[in-house]
Amino acid sequence: MHTKQVSHAIIALMLLYIASSARDSTNTITRNNFNFGHQLGYMYSRMDDAYFKEAGSWSFETGFLAYYTSEMPLVRNEYWKERLMLTIPLYFEFYPTDFIMLLFEITDVFVEFPYTDKHNIGGKSPRFKTKIRIIPEKKFIPAIAFTIGVKFSSAKPYTIWQNDHNYDESNGLAGAGTGVADYLLLFTFSKKLGSSQHISARIGLAPLGSPVEYARGSAQADEIPYGISIKRDFAMGWSGRLEVSGMYNGLKATRLAHYSVARLQITRSWLKHDFTVNLEHGLTKESDEWVAGFYQKFDLRKKQQK
Repeated sequence: MHTKQVSHAIIALMLLYIASSARDSTNTITRNNFNFGHQLGYMYSRMDDAYFKEAGSWSFETGFLAYYTSEMPLVRNEYWKERLMLTIPLYFEFYPTDFIMLLFEITDVFVEFPYTDKHNIGGKSPRFKTKIRIIPEKKFIPAIAFTIGVKFSSAKPYTIWQNDHNYDESNGLAGAGTGVADYLLLFTFSKKLGSSQHISARIGLAPLGSPVEYARGSAQADEIPYGISIKRDFAMGWSGRLEVSGMYNGLKATRLAHYSVARLQITRSWLKHDFTVNLEHGLTKESDEWVAGFYQKFDLRKKQQK
């Protein structure tokens, strides 16, 4: 009887060990280990300036960009550590007056690799922004603009595999967006440095996700968008821009939310078209390691900036 009890105890201990060491194939992502950087950082890392075009100007922008990371943070499955996301932006820009700009970022069509099923293809949530001039540029005062924006919740956060939203079975990301509305408040400053160069900076607040939804990794991260950019115009419609921008995590409990990149853009303006080559390198582990691609902007009634 004693021997049988010992055998039962040994079996129980073995089962307990196996259970404790087995992979957890359920959703284990919460705010403190959800990768807000790779999920949403690229949306909030684009720089703007505090200048405006004349009333009635509008444009459509598209392109193609590739976002590559060789080793996703916290991912334990070798198959999912390397990530590549291809996107096609679809953006509209309109100036109802010469001191207001409306930006409609309809979506970013994307496909993600490693590819397993249709959930790796989709469109990022649409974003709507309004930029308003606060102070026009003067001799010793920079132009200042205020931007307010919202990201809609139409793109729900899904899992790569149903109910397997974790770093053992996937890269831990939750599809397109956070599944709830996100907001953006942003101040932008721009100052000309001579006739062919200007510098821009920005600072703001972007509450991302929901503070009450933990099931799909969409608990809130209070982000601080920041950035500084220097643009120089050259002859024959060429210009170059060098910048550092991103979003800094304002909640210490959220580990993977500091997205930051160094960016180089070369633009050729011709007639009513702007063609921009874009190259970026991530500066934090929560950022895309490399980004490469181009933007093509088609302008109607393109006017001189004021």
